[in-house]
Amino acid sequence: MKVINSIKSIFMKYINKKSTGLLYALIIGIGIGFVACDADSEDEVIPKTLDEYKTELSDLINSEKAIVEKCIVGYNKGDFKDGTLFADYTYNYMAALVEAQKILAKPDLTIANVMTANKLISPSGKLFNDNLFISDRRPLNTLIGVCDTLYVHTPEGNQPGMAPAEARSQFKSDISAAKTVRDRSSTIERQVTEAVEELTKDLATFKMAIIK
Repeated sequence: MKVINSIKSIFMKYINKKSTGLLYALIIGIGIGFVACDADSEDEVIPKTLDEYKTELSDLINSEKAIVEKCIVGYNKGDFKDGTLFADYTYNYMAALVEAQKILAKPDLTIANVMTANKLISPSGKLFNDNLFISDRRPLNTLIGVCDTLYVHTPEGNQPGMAPAEARSQFKSDISAAKTVRDRSSTIERQVTEAVEELTKDLATFKMAIIK
């Protein structure tokens, strides 16, 4: 009888442990379910409407048209860097923007039409915007002009007003390095400032080398 009671006790403990484990698993499962539901709610993507797509692209087109219309060849931030490409790139981009605007004006406009209009302006838009300076290089360009003028009007020689060959060669290299910084698309404001400081020192050094 004692043996039977002992077996019964062990069996009941097993059942209790098993039940507790199942209860824990159930609680954890419910918790995960709630988290998953919350995650699904947070990550739920609400599709844009046709009007939203149209408004976004229309605003972009108007903004880009204003930039193209005001764009000039120069060394300021937003100026076009290559005069030989300016006419073609600005014309092509403006033409694409106008055409895209016509598509958006269709009375039976669809989201697919908006996507087509967006795709239409992308190639010429990239070419145009890749040629815009991202920083103001005018101070550096002005200083380069001063240095170029002095270099050209300072011949090589050992007479007054002339400069030794080594000094002229070095100054020419200094000017070329500054032009590289000025013309590089990725040059930022800090690099422009550093190039101006460096070329200013080079200019002073060259002036000291000119024979009095």
